[in-house]
Order: sequence, then structure tokens, then C-alpha cells
Amino acid sequence: MLALAAARGALEEKASQITRKYMPRQLEEVQSALALELSDWQRVDAEWPMEIKSRLVLRLEGEAAARTQAYEDALRDQQLQHEIYESRVAHMRDKVLADADTARAWWLERHREGHQPIAWDEFNTHILPFVGRSDDAQSNAMRTAYVLAQAVERLEDDPARHKLFVATARLLMKEMDWPDLAEGLTLPEQRKLQPDQ
Repeated sequence: MLALAAARGALEEKASQITRKYMPRQLEEVQSALALELSDWQRVDAEWPMEIKSRLVLRLEGEAAARTQAYEDALRDQQLQHEIYESRVAHMRDKVLADADTARAWWLERHREGHQPIAWDEFNTHILPFVGRSDDAQSNAMRTAYVLAQAVERLEDDPARHKLFVATARLLMKEMDWPDLAEGLTLPEQRKLQPDQ
């Protein structure tokens, strides 16, 4: 009986050294590792002239099995949520934000359906500039218009600098040989001072 107890203790120790490396859900893997380790005769203790060899069958029962199943279910759910998120990010990157027209169409569709709509100004200034091919004429024009609008807005409280900015822009338009655009930048008080043509 003493020898049997010693053999059982040695077997449990060897099995414990292997099983503690695995999660409960890895039942098949730990079963294979145990089979490999215990398939040949081996000496268990230098003091005992005894060798052991064993075949173990592992199974989870009752509460342990229920906990393992709940863990598996939660893990699968998390993996699924992660895959859905990765799929959405890939779709946004590869499809929606691939070009400016598709990005605008996406914004309009989301806005129309009311799915957490993004304000147009925010979309236009924070998202559209980072679109893959956002160098189309419309995107460039909108970015330029936004920058100019921001500049004019900042100059509202400084009339002197505002006049200087407009005068500089008018000179630039004239230099580009666009007199009609230069005329559009003429301030109302300046129009009164100009002689009739």
C-alpha cells in the first residue's frame, strides 16, 4: 500500500507540473502532453526502486465545466466583437475613406439615416483632409475656402488688419489677371470712392 501511495503521489506531482501550464479550455492539449510524458516507464524516486507508467483521462465536471464553458462563451464573444471592429475599420480605410467622393457620400448617408451624424464642418475639416485621395478639385477648393473663412473670421475684431488682408488679396487677384475676383473683394466704402466707368 505504501508503494502504491508513493506511486500515486509521484504521478499526481508529474501531472500537476504539466496541467498547471494550460488553461482549462485546453483539455485536449493537456491530455496529449500527459500522454507523451507518462507513456514510458520512469523512476519516480531515487529511494524507491519503482518505476511508473500511466494513461490518464482528464475531464471537467460540474461547476468547473460550467465555469470553463462560460469563459469559452465570453472569449468567443470578445473575439467576435474584435473581428467586427477590425472589419469596420478595414471597410472605412479601404472603401469609405479611399477617395473624397465616397467619403462625402458616406457622410450624407449617415446624416440622412441619423446614425450619430457628424457635423459637416467637423467632417470637412477633421476627416476629409485625411482621405486617401482628397486632392480632387472640390476638396482642394473646400479646404482653401475654409482656411480663408477662418482667416476673415479671426480678423473681424481687427478692422485695420482686415482691410490689409483684403487689400493684399485684391492685389494678388489683379496680379493673377483676375480683375473680376479682385472686384469681388472690394469693400463697400472703396466702391463709393471709385470713379464711374
